[in-house]
Amino acid sequence: GAGSRSFSPLRGFPFPLLPNALEPLAGTSNAAVLCRVPVPAWNFRQIRGKSRGNEYQPNNWKRKKTHGWIKRISTPGGIAVILRRMLKGRKSLSH
Repeated sequence: GAGSRSFSPLRGFPFPLLPNALEPLAGTSNAAVLCRVPVPAWNFRQIRGKSRGNEYQPNNWKRKKTHGWIKRISTPGGIAVILRRMLKGRKSLSH
């Protein structure tokens, strides 16, 4: 039960400890035990400054293969897309 669990100061820690970092293994130094303590989450911050805006690299073959009529008609979800666009009155139903 819950009463049989021993107290651990890292019990609410967000990372699971793989081997118990508080009890050193036989034949390991203190440095080896410290290496097994997980790094806190606040050290992994988002790296900003990456350039954006180059996501669309036009490729007609991939466009037709992914969004084309044959691909749409060949799957139930694609047929639903075509029907939705028909109901809305789109001039172009697919690529």
